[in-house]
Amino acid sequence: MKRILLCDDEVKLSRVLQTALTSAGYAVECVSTGRAALARCAEQPFDVVLTDLRLPDLDGLAVTQAVRADPSGPEVIVMTAYATAETAVQAMRLGAYDYLIKPFSIDELRIRVARLCARRALQEENGQLQERLSSLQRTESLVGTSARMREVFELLSQVASTDATVIFLGESGTGKTVLARSLHQQSRRRRGPFCELHCAALPESLLESELFGHERGAFTGASAEHIGHVQQAHRGSLFLDEIGELPATIQVKLLRFLQDRQFCRVGSTQVRSVDVRFIAASNRDLLQAVRERVLREDFFYRINVFPIMVPSLRERSEDIPALCHAFLQRRHPGARATPEALELLQNYPWPGNIRELENVLERAVIVAGSTGGEEGPVSIELRHLPVSLRDSATALPTSTLLRPGFSIDQLEHSLIHEAIARASGNKTEAAKMLGITRRRLYSRLKSLAGEAGGAPSEELPEDRSERPV
Repeated sequence: MKRILLCDDEVKLSRVLQTALTSAGYAVECVSTGRAALARCAEQPFDVVLTDLRLPDLDGLAVTQAVRADPSGPEVIVMTAYATAETAVQAMRLGAYDYLIKPFSIDELRIRVARLCARRALQEENGQLQERLSSLQRTESLVGTSARMREVFELLSQVASTDATVIFLGESGTGKTVLARSLHQQSRRRRGPFCELHCAALPESLLESELFGHERGAFTGASAEHIGHVQQAHRGSLFLDEIGELPATIQVKLLRFLQDRQFCRVGSTQVRSVDVRFIAASNRDLLQAVRERVLREDFFYRINVFPIMVPSLRERSEDIPALCHAFLQRRHPGARATPEALELLQNYPWPGNIRELENVLERAVIVAGSTGGEEGPVSIELRHLPVSLRDSATALPTSTLLRPGFSIDQLEHSLIHEAIARASGNKTEAAKMLGITRRRLYSRLKSLAGEAGGAPSEELPEDRSERPV
Protein backbone atom coordinates (compact mmCIF):
# COMPACT_ATOMS: atom_id res chain seq x y z
CA MET A 1 0.00 0.00 0.00
CA LYS A 2 1.36 3.40 -0.98
CA ARG A 3 1.87 5.87 1.87
CA ILE A 4 0.88 9.54 1.48
CA LEU A 5 1.71 12.42 3.84
CA LEU A 6 -0.82 15.28 3.64
CA CYS A 7 0.44 18.66 4.89
CA ASP A 8 -2.21 21.42 5.16
CA ASP A 9 -3.27 23.74 7.99
CA GLU A 10 -6.93 23.70 6.82
CA VAL A 11 -8.24 20.90 9.03
CA LYS A 12 -11.56 20.40 7.21
CA LEU A 13 -9.94 20.16 3.79
CA SER A 14 -7.33 17.73 5.15
CA ARG A 15 -10.07 15.42 6.43
CA VAL A 16 -11.91 15.48 3.11
CA LEU A 17 -8.76 14.70 1.14
CA GLN A 18 -7.70 12.02 3.64
CA THR A 19 -11.09 10.27 3.34
CA ALA A 20 -11.00 10.42 -0.48
CA LEU A 21 -7.47 9.04 -0.76
CA THR A 22 -8.01 6.37 1.92
CA SER A 23 -11.08 5.11 0.03
CA ALA A 24 -8.88 4.89 -3.07
CA GLY A 25 -6.58 2.44 -1.26
CA TYR A 26 -3.81 4.67 0.12
CA ALA A 27 -2.46 4.95 3.67
CA VAL A 28 -2.79 8.67 4.47
CA GLU A 29 -1.31 10.60 7.40
CA CYS A 30 -2.01 14.29 8.09
CA VAL A 31 0.15 17.07 9.58
CA SER A 32 -0.51 20.81 9.72
CA THR A 33 2.98 22.38 9.56
CA GLY A 34 6.03 22.15 7.32
CA ARG A 35 8.36 21.20 10.16
CA ALA A 36 6.02 18.41 11.23
CA ALA A 37 6.04 17.13 7.63
CA LEU A 38 9.85 17.05 7.52
CA ALA A 39 9.99 15.34 10.93
CA ARG A 40 7.58 12.59 9.80
CA CYS A 41 9.54 12.11 6.55
CA ALA A 42 12.68 11.62 8.63
CA GLU A 43 10.93 9.01 10.77
CA GLN A 44 8.87 7.15 8.17
CA PRO A 45 9.22 6.47 4.43
CA PHE A 46 6.45 7.99 2.32
CA ASP A 47 5.76 7.62 -1.39
CA VAL A 48 4.03 10.98 -1.88
CA VAL A 49 3.96 14.27 0.05
CA LEU A 50 0.89 16.40 -0.72
CA THR A 51 1.63 19.88 0.68
CA ASP A 52 -0.05 23.26 0.68
CA LEU A 53 2.06 26.18 -0.54
CA ARG A 54 1.23 28.47 2.42
CA LEU A 55 1.88 26.97 5.84
CA PRO A 56 2.21 28.51 9.35
CA ASP A 57 5.99 28.01 9.51
CA LEU A 58 7.83 26.74 6.43
CA ASP A 59 6.19 27.22 3.06
CA GLY A 60 5.52 24.40 0.61
CA LEU A 61 8.57 25.31 -1.49
CA ALA A 62 10.89 24.82 1.51
CA VAL A 63 9.23 21.48 2.25
CA THR A 64 9.65 20.45 -1.40
CA GLN A 65 13.32 21.39 -1.47
CA ALA A 66 14.09 19.55 1.79
CA VAL A 67 12.17 16.40 0.83
CA ARG A 68 13.65 16.20 -2.68
CA ALA A 69 17.22 16.74 -1.46
CA ASP A 70 17.35 12.96 -1.23
CA PRO A 71 16.85 11.41 -4.71
CA SER A 72 15.19 8.37 -3.10
CA GLY A 73 12.81 10.58 -1.08
CA PRO A 74 9.06 10.86 -1.71
CA GLU A 75 7.55 12.64 -4.69
CA VAL A 76 5.84 16.00 -4.01
CA ILE A 77 2.57 17.55 -5.20
CA VAL A 78 2.12 21.21 -4.27
CA MET A 79 -1.38 22.65 -3.66
CA THR A 80 -2.22 26.36 -3.60
CA ALA A 81 -5.06 28.81 -4.00
CA TYR A 82 -2.57 31.55 -4.89
CA ALA A 83 -1.25 30.21 -8.15
CA THR A 84 1.21 32.14 -10.26
CA ALA A 85 3.40 30.98 -13.11
CA GLU A 86 6.47 31.97 -11.08
CA THR A 87 5.62 29.79 -8.06
CA ALA A 88 4.68 26.87 -10.31
CA VAL A 89 8.01 27.04 -12.14
CA GLN A 90 9.90 27.42 -8.86
CA ALA A 91 8.15 24.40 -7.35
CA MET A 92 9.06 22.27 -10.36
CA ARG A 93 12.67 23.43 -10.25
CA LEU A 94 12.88 22.42 -6.59
CA GLY A 95 11.74 18.91 -7.48
CA ALA A 96 7.93 18.94 -7.24
CA TYR A 97 6.30 16.43 -9.56
CA ASP A 98 2.94 18.19 -9.90
CA TYR A 99 1.06 21.39 -9.06
CA LEU A 100 -2.65 21.59 -8.10
CA ILE A 101 -4.62 24.84 -8.05
CA LYS A 102 -7.38 25.13 -5.44
CA PRO A 103 -10.22 24.46 -5.74
CA PHE A 104 -9.70 21.15 -7.53
CA SER A 105 -11.97 18.14 -7.86
CA ILE A 106 -11.45 14.96 -5.84
CA ASP A 107 -11.36 12.96 -9.07
CA GLU A 108 -8.55 15.12 -10.43
CA LEU A 109 -6.56 14.57 -7.22
CA ARG A 110 -7.09 10.81 -7.38
CA ILE A 111 -5.99 10.68 -11.03
CA ARG A 112 -2.81 12.65 -10.39
CA VAL A 113 -1.87 10.69 -7.28
CA ALA A 114 -2.54 7.38 -9.06
CA ARG A 115 -0.41 8.45 -12.00
CA LEU A 116 2.41 9.51 -9.68
CA CYS A 117 2.28 6.27 -7.65
CA ALA A 118 2.32 4.19 -10.83
CA ARG A 119 5.38 6.12 -12.00
CA ARG A 120 7.11 5.57 -8.65
CA ALA A 121 6.30 1.85 -8.70
CA LEU A 122 7.85 1.63 -12.17
CA GLN A 123 10.96 3.44 -10.94
CA GLU A 124 11.29 1.04 -8.00
CA GLU A 125 10.91 -1.98 -10.29
CA ASN A 126 13.50 -0.51 -12.66
CA GLY A 127 15.84 0.10 -9.74
CA GLN A 128 15.51 -3.52 -8.61
CA LEU A 129 16.19 -4.76 -12.13
CA GLN A 130 19.21 -2.46 -12.41
CA GLU A 131 20.49 -3.78 -9.09
CA ARG A 132 20.11 -7.38 -10.26
CA LEU A 133 21.81 -6.53 -13.56
CA SER A 134 24.63 -4.74 -11.76
CA SER A 135 25.13 -7.71 -9.47
CA LEU A 136 25.21 -10.02 -12.49
CA GLN A 137 27.69 -7.76 -14.26
CA ARG A 138 29.93 -7.68 -11.19
CA THR A 139 30.13 -11.46 -11.05
CA GLU A 140 30.53 -11.93 -14.81
CA SER A 141 32.96 -9.15 -15.67
CA LEU A 142 35.43 -9.73 -12.82
CA VAL A 143 37.05 -13.00 -13.81
CA GLY A 144 40.20 -14.32 -12.18
CA THR A 145 41.41 -16.56 -9.39
CA SER A 146 45.14 -15.84 -9.69
CA ALA A 147 46.95 -14.35 -6.71
CA ARG A 148 47.45 -11.02 -8.51
CA MET A 149 43.76 -10.67 -9.35
CA ARG A 150 42.61 -11.77 -5.90
CA GLU A 151 44.72 -8.92 -4.53
CA VAL A 152 43.07 -6.47 -6.96
CA PHE A 153 39.57 -7.67 -6.02
CA GLU A 154 40.38 -7.37 -2.31
CA LEU A 155 41.58 -3.78 -2.72
CA LEU A 156 38.47 -3.02 -4.78
CA SER A 157 36.13 -4.27 -2.07
CA GLN A 158 38.02 -2.34 0.62
CA VAL A 159 37.85 1.03 -1.12
CA ALA A 160 34.38 0.66 -2.71
CA SER A 161 32.48 1.74 0.41
CA THR A 162 34.46 4.99 0.65
CA ASP A 163 34.55 8.10 -1.53
CA ALA A 164 38.34 7.99 -1.91
CA THR A 165 39.85 8.79 -5.30
CA VAL A 166 40.98 5.58 -7.03
CA ILE A 167 43.38 5.28 -9.96
CA PHE A 168 43.91 2.05 -11.91
CA LEU A 169 47.38 1.63 -13.38
CA GLY A 170 48.43 -0.96 -15.94
CA GLU A 171 49.00 -1.75 -19.58
CA SER A 172 46.40 -1.03 -22.24
CA GLY A 173 43.77 -3.74 -22.56
CA THR A 174 44.09 -5.15 -19.03
CA GLY A 175 40.50 -4.30 -18.01
CA LYS A 176 40.92 -1.03 -16.12
CA THR A 177 37.59 0.33 -17.41
CA VAL A 178 35.76 -2.85 -16.33
CA LEU A 179 37.27 -2.50 -12.86
CA ALA A 180 36.25 1.17 -12.68
CA ARG A 181 32.65 0.26 -13.52
CA SER A 182 32.71 -2.54 -10.97
CA LEU A 183 34.00 -0.10 -8.33
CA HIS A 184 31.04 2.18 -9.06
CA GLN A 185 28.57 -0.72 -8.90
CA GLN A 186 29.95 -1.87 -5.54
CA SER A 187 29.80 1.63 -4.04
CA ARG A 188 26.93 3.45 -2.35
CA ARG A 189 26.67 5.56 -5.52
CA ARG A 190 25.60 2.64 -7.73
CA ARG A 191 22.14 4.17 -8.26
CA GLY A 192 23.79 7.36 -9.51
CA PRO A 193 25.34 7.95 -12.95
CA PHE A 194 28.68 6.56 -14.10
CA CYS A 195 30.17 9.13 -16.49
CA GLU A 196 33.21 8.15 -18.53
CA LEU A 197 35.55 10.38 -20.53
CA HIS A 198 38.64 9.30 -22.49
CA CYS A 199 41.18 12.09 -22.03
CA ALA A 200 43.25 11.15 -25.10
CA ALA A 201 40.26 11.06 -27.44
CA LEU A 202 39.55 14.82 -27.50
CA PRO A 203 41.63 17.86 -28.45
CA GLU A 204 42.43 20.35 -25.70
CA SER A 205 39.99 22.88 -27.19
CA LEU A 206 37.06 20.52 -26.54
CA LEU A 207 38.24 18.72 -23.42
CA GLU A 208 37.50 21.56 -20.99
CA SER A 209 34.00 21.95 -22.38
CA GLU A 210 33.34 18.19 -22.16
CA LEU A 211 34.56 18.16 -18.57
CA PHE A 212 32.99 21.30 -17.14
CA GLY A 213 30.38 22.31 -19.73
CA HIS A 214 29.92 25.70 -21.36
CA GLU A 215 27.42 28.55 -21.57
CA ARG A 216 25.68 29.60 -24.73
CA GLY A 217 27.94 31.92 -26.73
CA ALA A 218 31.06 30.96 -24.74
CA PHE A 219 32.93 30.37 -27.99
CA THR A 220 32.29 30.14 -31.71
CA GLY A 221 29.79 27.37 -32.32
CA ALA A 222 28.45 27.28 -28.75
CA SER A 223 24.85 27.82 -29.80
CA ALA A 224 23.36 26.23 -26.68
CA GLU A 225 24.18 25.55 -23.05
CA HIS A 226 26.16 22.33 -22.52
CA ILE A 227 26.30 20.33 -19.27
CA GLY A 228 29.72 18.73 -18.81
CA HIS A 229 30.63 15.28 -17.47
CA VAL A 230 31.46 16.72 -14.05
CA GLN A 231 27.90 17.95 -13.56
CA GLN A 232 26.33 14.91 -15.24
CA ALA A 233 28.09 12.69 -12.69
CA HIS A 234 26.42 14.45 -9.71
CA ARG A 235 25.77 11.89 -6.93
CA GLY A 236 27.59 9.29 -9.03
CA SER A 237 31.10 8.56 -10.28
CA LEU A 238 33.29 10.38 -12.81
CA PHE A 239 35.81 8.14 -14.60
CA LEU A 240 38.66 9.71 -16.57
CA ASP A 241 40.54 7.17 -18.69
CA GLU A 242 44.14 7.83 -19.78
CA ILE A 243 44.43 10.70 -17.32
CA GLY A 244 48.16 10.91 -17.99
CA GLU A 245 47.32 12.47 -21.37
CA LEU A 246 45.63 15.56 -19.89
CA PRO A 247 47.13 18.90 -21.04
CA ALA A 248 48.74 20.98 -18.29
CA THR A 249 46.05 23.70 -18.47
CA ILE A 250 43.29 21.14 -17.85
CA GLN A 251 45.31 19.57 -15.03
CA VAL A 252 45.27 22.91 -13.19
CA LYS A 253 41.49 23.31 -13.52
CA LEU A 254 40.81 19.70 -12.62
CA LEU A 255 43.11 20.03 -9.60
CA ARG A 256 40.95 22.88 -8.29
CA PHE A 257 37.83 20.80 -8.82
CA LEU A 258 39.29 17.82 -6.97
CA GLN A 259 40.14 20.00 -3.99
CA ASP A 260 36.60 21.26 -3.29
CA ARG A 261 34.32 19.70 -5.98
CA GLN A 262 33.51 23.17 -7.33
CA PHE A 263 33.82 24.37 -10.92
CA CYS A 264 32.80 27.02 -13.44
CA ARG A 265 31.52 26.33 -16.92
CA VAL A 266 33.43 27.74 -19.87
CA GLY A 267 32.15 31.27 -20.41
CA SER A 268 30.72 31.62 -16.89
CA THR A 269 31.91 32.93 -13.52
CA GLN A 270 29.17 31.17 -11.54
CA VAL A 271 30.65 28.62 -9.15
CA ARG A 272 28.79 25.30 -9.10
CA SER A 273 29.17 22.46 -6.61
CA VAL A 274 28.67 18.75 -7.23
CA ASP A 275 28.92 15.53 -5.23
CA VAL A 276 31.12 13.24 -7.33
CA ARG A 277 33.34 10.20 -6.71
CA PHE A 278 36.51 10.52 -8.84
CA ILE A 279 38.05 7.47 -10.57
CA ALA A 280 40.96 7.53 -13.05
CA ALA A 281 43.08 5.16 -15.11
CA SER A 282 46.37 5.33 -16.99
CA ASN A 283 48.70 3.03 -18.89
CA ARG A 284 51.61 5.46 -18.43
CA ASP A 285 54.27 5.50 -15.74
CA LEU A 286 52.93 8.60 -13.98
CA LEU A 287 56.01 9.13 -11.81
CA GLN A 288 58.11 9.19 -14.97
CA ALA A 289 55.61 11.65 -16.47
CA VAL A 290 56.12 13.88 -13.41
CA ARG A 291 59.90 13.68 -13.84
CA GLU A 292 59.51 14.60 -17.50
CA ARG A 293 57.25 17.54 -16.46
CA VAL A 294 54.39 16.17 -18.55
CA LEU A 295 52.29 15.70 -15.40
CA ARG A 296 52.14 18.31 -12.64
CA GLU A 297 53.47 17.00 -9.34
CA ASP A 298 50.63 18.50 -7.28
CA PHE A 299 48.08 16.99 -9.66
CA PHE A 300 49.76 13.57 -9.44
CA TYR A 301 49.58 13.52 -5.64
CA ARG A 302 45.96 14.66 -5.74
CA ILE A 303 44.87 11.74 -7.94
CA ASN A 304 47.26 9.13 -6.50
CA VAL A 305 45.19 8.56 -3.34
CA PHE A 306 44.41 4.86 -3.77
CA PRO A 307 46.37 3.37 -6.69
CA ILE A 308 45.56 -0.18 -7.84
CA MET A 309 48.03 -1.94 -10.14
CA VAL A 310 46.25 -4.11 -12.71
CA PRO A 311 48.44 -7.03 -13.85
CA SER A 312 49.02 -7.81 -17.52
CA LEU A 313 47.51 -10.98 -18.94
CA ARG A 314 50.91 -12.70 -19.18
CA GLU A 315 51.27 -12.16 -15.41
CA ARG A 316 48.02 -14.02 -14.78
CA SER A 317 48.06 -16.69 -17.47
CA GLU A 318 46.31 -19.14 -15.12
CA ASP A 319 43.16 -17.00 -15.52
CA ILE A 320 43.05 -17.45 -19.31
CA PRO A 321 40.80 -20.58 -19.33
CA ALA A 322 38.24 -18.80 -17.13
CA LEU A 323 38.46 -15.62 -19.24
CA CYS A 324 37.93 -17.65 -22.43
CA HIS A 325 34.91 -19.41 -20.93
CA ALA A 326 33.38 -16.14 -19.70
CA PHE A 327 33.85 -14.42 -23.07
CA LEU A 328 32.51 -17.33 -25.10
CA GLN A 329 29.45 -17.75 -22.87
CA ARG A 330 28.71 -14.04 -23.06
CA ARG A 331 29.15 -13.67 -26.82
CA HIS A 332 28.75 -17.20 -28.20
CA PRO A 333 26.86 -19.44 -25.73
CA GLY A 334 27.79 -23.08 -26.16
CA ALA A 335 31.14 -22.40 -27.83
CA ARG A 336 34.21 -23.86 -26.16
CA ALA A 337 37.97 -24.18 -26.63
CA THR A 338 39.72 -27.55 -26.64
CA PRO A 339 42.41 -28.27 -24.00
CA GLU A 340 45.12 -28.06 -26.67
CA ALA A 341 43.89 -24.63 -27.78
CA LEU A 342 43.69 -23.41 -24.18
CA GLU A 343 47.26 -24.61 -23.53
CA LEU A 344 48.53 -22.62 -26.50
CA LEU A 345 46.55 -19.54 -25.41
CA GLN A 346 48.08 -19.78 -21.94
CA ASN A 347 51.61 -19.90 -23.33
CA TYR A 348 51.25 -16.87 -25.62
CA PRO A 349 52.61 -13.59 -24.15
CA TRP A 350 49.56 -11.41 -25.10
CA PRO A 351 51.08 -7.96 -25.71
CA GLY A 352 47.53 -6.68 -26.29
CA ASN A 353 46.26 -8.29 -23.08
CA ILE A 354 42.55 -9.13 -22.63
CA ARG A 355 41.51 -7.01 -25.61
CA GLU A 356 43.77 -9.07 -27.88
CA LEU A 357 42.52 -12.33 -26.34
CA GLU A 358 38.89 -11.39 -27.05
CA ASN A 359 39.75 -10.50 -30.65
CA VAL A 360 41.52 -13.84 -31.14
CA LEU A 361 38.55 -15.75 -29.69
CA GLU A 362 36.07 -13.81 -31.84
CA ARG A 363 38.07 -14.69 -34.95
CA ALA A 364 38.43 -18.32 -33.86
CA VAL A 365 34.68 -18.70 -33.38
CA ILE A 366 34.06 -17.38 -36.89
CA VAL A 367 36.68 -19.70 -38.41
CA ALA A 368 35.49 -22.72 -36.40
CA GLY A 369 31.87 -22.03 -37.33
CA SER A 370 32.65 -21.87 -41.04
CA THR A 371 34.72 -25.08 -41.03
CA GLY A 372 32.83 -27.19 -38.52
CA GLY A 373 29.40 -27.36 -40.11
CA GLU A 374 26.10 -26.55 -38.40
CA GLU A 375 25.82 -29.59 -36.10
CA GLY A 376 26.56 -29.09 -32.40
CA PRO A 377 28.24 -26.19 -30.58
CA VAL A 378 31.33 -24.48 -31.96
CA SER A 379 34.59 -26.04 -30.76
CA ILE A 380 37.77 -23.97 -31.10
CA GLU A 381 40.75 -26.15 -32.01
CA LEU A 382 44.41 -25.35 -32.62
CA ARG A 383 43.83 -25.04 -36.36
CA HIS A 384 41.29 -22.27 -35.78
CA LEU A 385 43.78 -19.99 -34.00
CA PRO A 386 45.92 -17.43 -35.87
CA VAL A 387 49.20 -18.62 -37.38
CA SER A 388 51.16 -16.16 -35.20
CA LEU A 389 49.96 -18.05 -32.12
CA ARG A 390 50.44 -21.54 -33.56
CA ASP A 391 53.98 -20.73 -34.67
CA SER A 392 54.91 -19.12 -31.36
CA ALA A 393 58.05 -20.73 -29.98
CA THR A 394 56.79 -20.24 -26.45
CA ALA A 395 53.80 -22.45 -27.19
CA LEU A 396 55.85 -25.52 -28.21
CA PRO A 397 55.74 -28.37 -25.65
CA THR A 398 59.00 -29.65 -24.19
CA SER A 399 58.68 -32.99 -25.99
CA THR A 400 58.72 -31.14 -29.31
CA LEU A 401 61.68 -28.95 -28.40
CA LEU A 402 63.90 -31.77 -27.19
CA ARG A 403 64.54 -33.37 -30.54
CA PRO A 404 67.83 -34.37 -32.25
CA GLY A 405 69.89 -31.27 -33.06
CA PHE A 406 68.23 -29.17 -30.33
CA SER A 407 70.29 -26.10 -29.31
CA ILE A 408 69.44 -23.99 -26.28
CA ASP A 409 71.45 -21.10 -27.73
CA GLN A 410 69.40 -21.26 -30.91
CA LEU A 411 66.20 -21.35 -28.88
CA GLU A 412 67.31 -18.27 -26.91
CA HIS A 413 68.21 -16.50 -30.16
CA SER A 414 64.74 -17.34 -31.58
CA LEU A 415 62.93 -16.17 -28.46
CA ILE A 416 64.79 -12.85 -28.39
CA HIS A 417 64.24 -12.35 -32.11
CA GLU A 418 60.51 -13.11 -31.73
CA ALA A 419 60.12 -10.75 -28.73
CA ILE A 420 61.82 -7.83 -30.51
CA ALA A 421 59.72 -8.45 -33.60
CA ARG A 422 56.49 -8.47 -31.56
CA ALA A 423 57.58 -5.25 -29.81
CA SER A 424 58.14 -3.60 -33.22
CA GLY A 425 61.83 -3.17 -32.50
CA ASN A 426 61.39 -1.69 -29.02
CA LYS A 427 63.95 -3.55 -26.88
CA THR A 428 62.52 -2.23 -23.61
CA GLU A 429 59.14 -3.80 -24.40
CA ALA A 430 60.88 -6.95 -25.66
CA ALA A 431 62.70 -7.28 -22.34
CA LYS A 432 59.37 -7.04 -20.50
CA MET A 433 57.93 -9.84 -22.66
CA LEU A 434 60.94 -12.05 -21.89
CA GLY A 435 60.76 -11.27 -18.18
CA ILE A 436 64.29 -9.84 -18.02
CA THR A 437 65.84 -6.40 -17.62
CA ARG A 438 66.77 -4.25 -20.60
CA ARG A 439 70.44 -4.43 -19.55
CA ARG A 440 70.33 -8.23 -19.50
CA LEU A 441 68.72 -8.27 -22.95
CA TYR A 442 71.57 -6.17 -24.38
CA SER A 443 74.08 -8.45 -22.65
CA ARG A 444 72.52 -11.53 -24.24
CA LEU A 445 72.39 -9.81 -27.64
CA LYS A 446 76.08 -9.01 -27.37
CA SER A 447 76.91 -12.55 -26.25
CA LEU A 448 74.89 -14.20 -29.03
CA ALA A 449 76.37 -11.84 -31.63
CA GLY A 450 79.88 -12.63 -30.42
CA GLU A 451 79.23 -16.36 -30.66
CA ALA A 452 77.86 -15.90 -34.18
CA GLY A 453 80.75 -13.62 -35.18
CA GLY A 454 78.57 -10.63 -36.01
CA ALA A 455 76.90 -7.55 -34.47
CA PRO A 456 73.42 -7.55 -32.93
CA SER A 457 72.17 -5.01 -35.44
CA GLU A 458 73.11 -7.33 -38.30
CA GLU A 459 70.87 -10.12 -37.07
CA LEU A 460 68.07 -8.45 -35.12
CA PRO A 461 65.69 -5.53 -35.68
CA GLU A 462 66.99 -2.24 -34.44
CA ASP A 463 65.49 -0.60 -31.34
CA ARG A 464 63.12 2.01 -32.75
CA SER A 465 62.56 3.46 -29.32
CA GLU A 466 66.13 4.82 -29.49
CA ARG A 467 65.68 6.75 -32.72
CA PRO A 468 65.69 10.53 -32.33
CA VAL A 469 62.27 12.08 -32.75
